[in-house]
Amino acid sequence: PDPQITMAETAIPEETVDLLSSFSNLRSLVEGPSCSDEDELPRLPPKTATGVLKNGLTYFVLKNKEPKQRAELFLAVGFGSLVEEEEERGIAHIIEHLGFSATKAYENHAIVKFLESIGAPFGACQNAYTTFDRTVYTLHVPTDKEGLVEESLKVLREFAYFTRISEEDLDKERKVVLEEWRESRNAQGRLSERYVQALCGKGCRWCERLPIGKEEVIRGVSSEILRKFYQKFYHPAQMAIIAVGDFDEELVQQQIKELFDISPTQIDPLPRQPEAPERPRYAVPDSEGVRVASSTDPELSFAQSMLDCKRPRVPAKFVRDVRRRITEDLFHRALSSRLLRLTLQGPLEGGARDFFSAGTDTSDPLPALSPLSASLAPLPGRVRPALKSMLRELERLRRFGFHVAEVQRAKRAMLAEFEEDYIEREQRPSESFAEEFTALFLDEDCAPGVEERARIAAQILPQIRCEEVSSIAKLYDFTKNVVVKIATPLMSLRSPAYTCWSVLQACRQVSLPRPSLDLPSEEEVAQIMKDITAETMEAWPPDQDDVDGRLKRLFEGCAEQLLPAGGETAHKPREVRAQGVPKPTRASEVAVEVDEKLGEEVILQNGLRIFFKETDLYNDEILVKGRRWGGLSEFQETGMFSGGISCEAQVNQMCAMMLGICGLPAESLQECLEGKRVDPSPPTMEAYTTSLDASSSPADFEVLLMLIALLFVRPVPSSGSAGRLSLVKLGLLAWRLAEDRDPQSQFQRRVQSAVTGNHPYTWLPSLWRILRLNFKTAAQIFNQRASQPREWTFVVAGKLPKKEKLMTLLESYLGSIPNQGGENERVNDLTMREAVTPLDVHFPQKNLWEDVHLRMVEPKGSTVLSFPLQLSSSSSVSSLEKCAEELREIMQLQLLVRLLETRLVEVLRFQRGQVYSVAVGTDMGLSPPKMGMARKGSLSVRFECDPAESDELVAATREELQRLRDGRAAFTKENVSAAVEQDRREFEELIHTNSWWAGTTLDLYFSRCFVAQPDVGSIMSLWWTARKETLGSFNEDLAQQLLIAILPATGHSVVVAMRPKGGKVQVQSS
Repeated sequence: PDPQITMAETAIPEETVDLLSSFSNLRSLVEGPSCSDEDELPRLPPKTATGVLKNGLTYFVLKNKEPKQRAELFLAVGFGSLVEEEEERGIAHIIEHLGFSATKAYENHAIVKFLESIGAPFGACQNAYTTFDRTVYTLHVPTDKEGLVEESLKVLREFAYFTRISEEDLDKERKVVLEEWRESRNAQGRLSERYVQALCGKGCRWCERLPIGKEEVIRGVSSEILRKFYQKFYHPAQMAIIAVGDFDEELVQQQIKELFDISPTQIDPLPRQPEAPERPRYAVPDSEGVRVASSTDPELSFAQSMLDCKRPRVPAKFVRDVRRRITEDLFHRALSSRLLRLTLQGPLEGGARDFFSAGTDTSDPLPALSPLSASLAPLPGRVRPALKSMLRELERLRRFGFHVAEVQRAKRAMLAEFEEDYIEREQRPSESFAEEFTALFLDEDCAPGVEERARIAAQILPQIRCEEVSSIAKLYDFTKNVVVKIATPLMSLRSPAYTCWSVLQACRQVSLPRPSLDLPSEEEVAQIMKDITAETMEAWPPDQDDVDGRLKRLFEGCAEQLLPAGGETAHKPREVRAQGVPKPTRASEVAVEVDEKLGEEVILQNGLRIFFKETDLYNDEILVKGRRWGGLSEFQETGMFSGGISCEAQVNQMCAMMLGICGLPAESLQECLEGKRVDPSPPTMEAYTTSLDASSSPADFEVLLMLIALLFVRPVPSSGSAGRLSLVKLGLLAWRLAEDRDPQSQFQRRVQSAVTGNHPYTWLPSLWRILRLNFKTAAQIFNQRASQPREWTFVVAGKLPKKEKLMTLLESYLGSIPNQGGENERVNDLTMREAVTPLDVHFPQKNLWEDVHLRMVEPKGSTVLSFPLQLSSSSSVSSLEKCAEELREIMQLQLLVRLLETRLVEVLRFQRGQVYSVAVGTDMGLSPPKMGMARKGSLSVRFECDPAESDELVAATREELQRLRDGRAAFTKENVSAAVEQDRREFEELIHTNSWWAGTTLDLYFSRCFVAQPDVGSIMSLWWTARKETLGSFNEDLAQQLLIAILPATGHSVVVAMRPKGGKVQVQSS
């Protein structure tokens, strides 16, 4: 058939659509000078200072006040693993590690201690990364104290010029790097490695120089080799210093010049050559026809397939490059809507569904490539038909193209994103600027800034015709440079359920079961591609209704169900005041404590409680968070093939989405929201509560309220199409089987079982229980959660409309929702709390050590050491002071956890060099909410390690805890000061987000304190005071006393250690 595009019939002439009518900010930008394809893009945003020092080092400096009193400082080095020789594989990454270990000016991880002392974050994969062609160091530091930025720049200078690389330093760090290497050897890591190999082919530099390196090199490479590499490639002329933040830009620029302008030959003790080495530009070789790379992995969660049409990456330097990227993005967005419909509704031509998900993208798997990609998650045994379905849709587009309405929706979705970026241009975080400057320096991608990018998009997008977008399908050229990567879980007697399922699926294709069942050959894939071009197919059907008016018609159709607006029982909003709590604002440099209102509270005529807070933190954001009592604990069941929490309760949200929430199927709802800045989320169930979390722009706030109202008044239907519902069961079965294949998932379940005494709440549904899933029951559970607005509390925060308009909207949409049964009086908070069914979860009463032996491809170790945790304070209905005591104890516990994690990282990583990271945390989520009961749970220490060293590290952890208790290695004043400073710095940033204010306010409504004093303003003031007191009084003596109290030397514990079982499991590939 002729591949020439012929546009599908449409009732909407493309020229008559005013795309910018809904985007007033972008419309105003179009009035400026027009741009043409040949125009060069501005390299940098206005007011960016940039230059090159005498030694060749490049710098970028930009003043940006988001977040306040913070700066992002980057050191970008233009070399990574690509320049390594065979005997050096992995040393670029090792050098990155050694920079934090010791330098000319900092001994024994003193850089880490400096960062902790100023409250800067430090952690695994948090402060540096190494890839094929770069090594980048990143610091996020405060700027409100004199000298902090300069000292932090000195740290970057140490990384750039003075990293100490001695044999002793290297030996200390080897095991840490090995542990990071070991962590990368999971199913997804192996899949990524094979994907790069498939793209490049054998012998290509890219697939032979993976950044993580080789185990034998990490174990045996000498420090001399590392020094030579560092001396050669850490050259000033191939580096950039990037500073973006809330600082004096002229001063920072001067400091960079003074600190970094050192002649390469004068750098001591490792002088550089006068001339810098060139950055190599390795191309990915072309490949003829179709290359298929197939593999199986026994730990892989789901079958995955990726189709790439390889092409070189072109940096964005001209307007035409932006236009090309926008056009391709429009194509992917429009096609994704079609693929979602195919996923949920099945093929247009009829027949069985073939995949769980599918999509296309312009990806960047390697710095040298920017292929057009198509990705699939096929059903087990359906790789071939899934691949055929994807190719069929690409062929359909070649022949018929998109409907104008489809492309218009994709355009509106993109314009909405550009509009949001433009409106919030003053709130853009410094980190995003720093990342763009890094890409400019290393990839030659221009960084024109938000305003210029929005102006170009506003001019280009309306000009791109539907034919242009549809023509992208022809760029999926299957004659050359085509790579198909297919990976499936291994079929064997060790995974009988997955094997049998795949065989049954294959039988539906009238094909004989065989070991390579899911692994088609190059000849088969090439034949599928050829056959598709000869198929007879019809054009994609046009829209059946006016998508833009779909939601409004739905809501108007519910008029008879709704309560009349402004009924007699409606309450007027009351002002909520919180003394001593600062007002969050972008207008001032810091939040100033004033006795000002926290917000306003209103109880609508249906009993729904709403707290709303106007802020100027983000110009294009309104958050809506809701909660009610009653969660998964209400649905405990027993039975021979079941037990634990009802399967219907656990998956009710997924079932509801498939059956249709707000009166619409998921794919129809997505169409309605394209071009609107609305992010609705259906309610989710936790142990004791049900929560809702949504957001919108101020312009689309009414749409969000309409969706929430429809969520309540349009129940989820109790039945749906057989194919749609079977997809849910297939997805759940695939997830359940994947849980039994993945060693980390198996281990986590064993940990939960050990810590909770194998409580049924932690059990996963069995395969038999999933097969018996009752969709009617699941829909009833979901609908019951959204049937009584009088049990809900909502918190709304952000850039709200004027109060009069806000109240009209709240009353019209949320206040009109009827309660099931007709009773509108709000239920007492204590009554709802006490009605919750508690989970009787107990930590084991004696010491327990469980070695979990699992079959795995690569031997890995993971260890969890848990202790029982019970607070000494307990809230009382009649005593606010008791509630305050509990608050303070929780806050002290959080500081202690931070101290413990820092100390154990120091001991296990920095001193012993046997782990990459250590995590310490508490979990009291299953503690019953009943008043008067002390909260209980567990405190856990978790680390990944060499399986052979697990016992040794557990003993070392216990010994360090004992040394902390008895004072032999007590917390120091500096330790406590650093922990308090880190907490304070994190909090300073949190309180300048709507998410913190909305989330914390909602938490306080459901706190025990609120029962004793039912005024959220008073409780916020109490919380704020308790925090100040805790930070002000916390010291090393209190930390030791708290540690002894919660982790006594005579206490018991649970240790669960993951160890490999038997030999290596083979991974097959072809």
